[in-house]
Amino acid sequence: MEKIDAYIDSYDIITILIDKGIDNEAKRFFLIDGDSKIELELISYYQESEHNKYVARFVPEIILHKDYYIEDEFGHRGYLKSGSIVRDPRFDEIYEYDGPLGAIYTPNETTFRIWTPVAKEVIVEIFLNGKYEEHYLKYLEDENVWEYKRQGDIEGYKYIYRIRVNDEFNRVLDPYALSSGANAEYNYVVDPSKFYKMKNKMPKFSGKYTDAIIYEASIRDFTQDLTSNNRGCFLGMLEDRPTKKGPTGLEYIKSLGVTHVQLLPVFDFEGVDDVDKNIKYNWGYNPIQFFVPCGYYSELPDDPYSRINELLKLIDEFHGAGIRVNFDVVFNHVYETPYLAFGKINPGYDFRVDYSGELSNASGCGNVLATERKAVSRLVKDALKYYQTVFKASGFRFDLMGLLDIDTLNEAEEELRKYDDSVMLYGEGWNMHNPLPEDKRPSMDNYKKIPGYAFFNDKFRDFVRGSQWNKIPGYAFDREAQAYDINNLVLGSCLNDYKFDEPTQSVNYVECHDNYTFYDFGYYSMGLDDYQVIDAARIAESIIMISEGIPFIHAGQEFYRTKQGIENSYRHKGLVNKFNYLRRDKYIESVNMLKDLINIRKKYPVLRLNKSEDIEENVKVLDNLVGEHRTAFVFNDEKYQLFVIIKTDYRDEVVDFGGTMLLFDGFKKCGYQVFRYTMKNPGVYIFRKDI
Repeated sequence: MEKIDAYIDSYDIITILIDKGIDNEAKRFFLIDGDSKIELELISYYQESEHNKYVARFVPEIILHKDYYIEDEFGHRGYLKSGSIVRDPRFDEIYEYDGPLGAIYTPNETTFRIWTPVAKEVIVEIFLNGKYEEHYLKYLEDENVWEYKRQGDIEGYKYIYRIRVNDEFNRVLDPYALSSGANAEYNYVVDPSKFYKMKNKMPKFSGKYTDAIIYEASIRDFTQDLTSNNRGCFLGMLEDRPTKKGPTGLEYIKSLGVTHVQLLPVFDFEGVDDVDKNIKYNWGYNPIQFFVPCGYYSELPDDPYSRINELLKLIDEFHGAGIRVNFDVVFNHVYETPYLAFGKINPGYDFRVDYSGELSNASGCGNVLATERKAVSRLVKDALKYYQTVFKASGFRFDLMGLLDIDTLNEAEEELRKYDDSVMLYGEGWNMHNPLPEDKRPSMDNYKKIPGYAFFNDKFRDFVRGSQWNKIPGYAFDREAQAYDINNLVLGSCLNDYKFDEPTQSVNYVECHDNYTFYDFGYYSMGLDDYQVIDAARIAESIIMISEGIPFIHAGQEFYRTKQGIENSYRHKGLVNKFNYLRRDKYIESVNMLKDLINIRKKYPVLRLNKSEDIEENVKVLDNLVGEHRTAFVFNDEKYQLFVIIKTDYRDEVVDFGGTMLLFDGFKKCGYQVFRYTMKNPGVYIFRKDI
């Protein structure tokens, strides 16, 4: 530490830390502003282990982008740094800015704009083919933003910022950049008019969440079997290399009949190498550039337009196949990297800190974004609107959504619905301890405060599949359980004060990219026989498809995907995460089962009611058929009744509804009349009776 270390901590407080060697009881300090020297009023003094601390009050207004020093009576001097003033609510009010940011291109000039009220100097470095320029940005007092206008056409030029905050320069990426070089070494100036033009309209969707069938997939996993340059890349998903049992890539997803595909993160992330893609693997939950598509998934990661246009084309082709695309977005934390803007442009502002001033690690990644602060909240909303308007994203799944803040999410919903009223919004609503007060967290506990958002229903997962934390198998494994739970879960988790107000808030799932696959949970973690696990997985998937709420399927779940027992495979390469079409072919009958269930769900609106009062009126538990290994329901429509039985054991059981059509026999779609019907295997059985 220098002899004097000083921080602006509020609009009238400076904290001064001094070397004990220059301490005395009658200490005096002065604020040095150019040639001006103003004595500070000392209001408190603390002796600490490594230094002594003085708290001083100052009267003159301090302009944060100017240089100041603190000097003591002996002439010892220290640079006055911005401290916790950036977390003072007045900071957001005074320096609020809602104008354009980033590199705004026209053929005649490009305007560089960046928001950093605490920076002392901002330089933009511009280079192309050996030519290098550097230009100082000017601070616009009336707008609270730094700006430089570069005359001429500089499309395709690389750029990066050099920013002096306090007394040192840092090179940082532009947080609002639209394009990047490989491995985030710099940004590009791009012309949005040269982006790929989509040919297909976004598929129609009712906007009722319960009409959706979400299929979660990773770009990298889904293209591992390819031998072309598109292996591991956006456009690899468009390659159909059919096997004897069916198509691959997009054509395979289309064949299932799902309405939405949810792509694991597609904006730029760390933990991989964009050029040598086989060195490392990562799911993508390490964001570094929120507006830039991922270079790891691009065939030409150092081309200004390639990654953008490849993603646009992929989404366009999904739309052509009748499938909407949801983006998995990560706004709860950022990855550490030398050029990362967060933490260096406005130190102390972008992240939440605890009572001692230390960064919160509630995300498990070393930081938590402070989305409750205006500029961070704006970035989240701007990124969502960008992906919705430019890339035609149909929905967003929020990683660790409970770490964001309620106001930002509600404001985002309002803006997104102006453009597309059918947008889907959902996420992980875990209530994770962090500095944000509990009543501000968008966790499941606060579901009433964010009614437009759905949540991954961990109660559904842990009851139907089982808890991997407690190593307890769930209902699908024929575990004795209260009928109260399974019945409420099938009824949308929205009756009897069970979990939510509406079925539209319940994402029903038993596996996703996180943690064990269903098969691995049963086979590796619980040590059960293969046939037991497969039967349980078949039952669980069937329960998802007949339950009120939002069905969610993890890619490969339909053929008992395995990751060889690895519980957290976020950075495991090759065979562990790859989407295995050989296993798909082996269990093709199970794949066809999912297709049949999707067809049935789409055909019968009573299976996807979106109001709790409609469920309460039209869906009833058949108490006379509820037993230790069985539960049953009747779904009532004006023209028909659907009788649904969930059976978890292998004993023969006879049911007689007085003449019905068997729609589904636990394995496949049927379509013939039955009277007394014997159910032999565990599974979900569906009967239709016309009225």
